[in-house]
Amino acid sequence: MSARGRELDGISMPPAVPGAVLHVLLPVVAAAAAQTGVDIIGWRIAVLVFAVLGMLFPQTLGGWLSIGCLAVGMLLGEPDVAVTMLMVLFVHLMHVLSALLPVVPWRGRVVLSALRPTVRRLLLGQLIIQPVTLGVVLVQQADGTVIGGAVLLGAAAVVGIVALFAPSVRGRS
Repeated sequence: MSARGRELDGISMPPAVPGAVLHVLLPVVAAAAAQTGVDIIGWRIAVLVFAVLGMLFPQTLGGWLSIGCLAVGMLLGEPDVAVTMLMVLFVHLMHVLSALLPVVPWRGRVVLSALRPTVRRLLLGQLIIQPVTLGVVLVQQADGTVIGGAVLLGAAAVVGIVALFAPSVRGRS
C-alpha cells in the first residue's frame, strides 16, 4: 500500500474534551465554591458528597442537591459582594455541568464546537445575572437607601435584554 493510501485510512476528529473531564469538573467546581462561600464545615461536606454523587450517578440529580446545600451553607454565613458574585458564577457552572452529565458518557468525547452554544448561554446568563446580583446585594446592604439607583439599573437591564433579543424575535416572525 502506498503512503497516500495509508493517509486516507485514518479518521480525523475535531478538537474534543474527554467525557471524564466534564464529569470530574462538577466536584472540582463544587469544592471551589464550598471553600469560597461556605463557612460551616458540615455544609461543605454535604456540598462535596452530593457533587460526587452527581458525578458518579448523574441521574440522581446529586449536582442540584449540591447546589441546594451550597445555597443553604452560604445563607448561614455573611458573604461580601465579591464572594456573592463569585458564588453565582459557581452555581451557574454547577447547574450547566449537572445538566450535561446525564448525556455525556464517561468514556465518550465531546467535540468543542458542540459545547459552544452551552458556553454562549453560560456567558450570556452571567452577563445578565452578575449586574442584578450586584444591585440586589448593594440594595440589601444599604438598607434601602439606593433604591432609586437600583430602579435605574433594573430599567437599564430590561432595555439591554430587549435590545439583545429583539432582533432574534423579529427574524422569527
